[in-house]
Amino acid sequence: MKRKTCFSCCTDKDGAVDPADSVENQALADSSGGRVAPDTVSTDEEGPPSKFLRLAPDNPWLVCRSPDHGGKLFWMHEHTQETTWRQPLPRLAQLTLESVDARMRASCFAVTDATFFGAPASTRDPKARTGICGTSPTPGPLQRTTEALAPEHCLYPKRFLDKVGLRRYVMCEELRYNGQRRRDVPYLASGTLYIDVGDRATRRKRHSFHHELWHMVDFHLLGNAFEAPDAEWSIHNPEGFTYGHGGKHMRSDSSSSQLSSAPHEEFLNRYSTSSIAEDKAEIWACLMCYQQVLKSPALRAKAALLKKRARGICSEMNDAWWENVVQQQRLLVDHWEVHYADQQRGKAYWCNWVTEERRWTKPPEAASTA
Repeated sequence: MKRKTCFSCCTDKDGAVDPADSVENQALADSSGGRVAPDTVSTDEEGPPSKFLRLAPDNPWLVCRSPDHGGKLFWMHEHTQETTWRQPLPRLAQLTLESVDARMRASCFAVTDATFFGAPASTRDPKARTGICGTSPTPGPLQRTTEALAPEHCLYPKRFLDKVGLRRYVMCEELRYNGQRRRDVPYLASGTLYIDVGDRATRRKRHSFHHELWHMVDFHLLGNAFEAPDAEWSIHNPEGFTYGHGGKHMRSDSSSSQLSSAPHEEFLNRYSTSSIAEDKAEIWACLMCYQQVLKSPALRAKAALLKKRARGICSEMNDAWWENVVQQQRLLVDHWEVHYADQQRGKAYWCNWVTEERRWTKPPEAASTA
């Protein structure tokens, strides 16, 4: 049987960056929706073309690691010959939990594949890209996570989420990007936010949810330039300050998200100094969860700038809307997280992220367990 084989995987026609290389490189701004018309030749070969790997025995998508683009992943549908630089979605089922607000359910999907990935792991190159990887969520964590995040989703006007391009939440577990453990991954150009429902402090889930949503806002406002210099923002940084090389280089720094890690009063924490995009996303998360931690003049000025940009997208996000956000913040007091003291043989203790209070016994309002 003749097959049309795609060889366009060696030519990125839009000059687009890798569509799933953490938040620093996930943007793909081509107007064709990430699809590219393949250059094809006819062959008489059965099975996938030699440059492509099959994702799974029952999956029609084939993947190629483009050698001319540093191993960038490129996909082709075996039957339709559709080609794309964007990782195809895993198989999904829409959320049906009645305990979750219908507004959240409409955008929320659970992975049904036992495992999914952008490309199989390479035995020859352990560092080869594998894209967004994970497993299907288990029922208990799925319910707890979606119930916790539904009120956060419902704070936003629908028009705002539509305008910034949010299409879906994909709920999963064991989430990784190119082998690096992640908790949430925003696939910016496709409007998809992958969320790991695994157990972690509710405070972290809420914070991360809003943090990643701001990355989508940034992409809506600036496209692939969301890591570019922003003079209106940078005037609130220390003179001569230069951001780092991105959040993915700080993921092994477990204390970088703590307020006490901030090297200057102009930053929320050390993680905020990793890139301008992370700085903005961290402040937005605080605006949505606990505005009281934004204490310095620089942090308040940055927060005001984000508010102005959000209102420019959606006029409903006015002062009255923010008053409601603050009222909702006051209802949520569980900011406790479990940590383990190495100097005490790994003994568990609880730390309040907002107040930085520490306790050896579990506070009554804390949901986090050791």
